[in-house]
Amino acid sequence: MPHVVIKAIQGATPAQYQEAADRIADVINKTLGKPAKYISVSVEEYSFPEWEGVYNEFVKDKANVLVKPGYTNPKTFA
Repeated sequence: MPHVVIKAIQGATPAQYQEAADRIADVINKTLGKPAKYISVSVEEYSFPEWEGVYNEFVKDKANVLVKPGYTNPKTFA
């Protein structure tokens, strides 16, 4: 508690994902007051064709998505 999942289209390096995970964990620690030993962050990579399914299942019309993407069509990102 808490656990954060980064779902992303393939392309970032392991070092970039590690930096993002470390920064996310730090923000959770500082803003929510959760000790670092309780925070976990994982990464799930998807191909571009798979992204539509991810978007439809986890993003589209979900009330718990607090930062909305600037696109509504995951096929074209328009």
